[in-house]
Amino acid sequence: MVADGIYKTSDFYVAAYLLSKGLQIQGIDRHNPRRSEFIFIDREDRTELVQSFSCGQAVGNLPDFIFYIRKAKRLLYSSEV
Repeated sequence: MVADGIYKTSDFYVAAYLLSKGLQIQGIDRHNPRRSEFIFIDREDRTELVQSFSCGQAVGNLPDFIFYIRKAKRLLYSSEV
């Protein structure tokens, strides 16, 4: 979902991938107890990044991705953002 220069996703692994690609996280919407949404400041290349990830064509450093999976989990279960 895109609105006013922000991008929201409830897909945890897409969020971790976007973090690994340097998108800045603005916050996490935890209003729905069943599904949180990661809120990013949108960027020109975000659509291409999400499409490449969804199609299995994502390129990146695997250890970095693992690091950002862990970071996304920490953010999700903390009050940092």
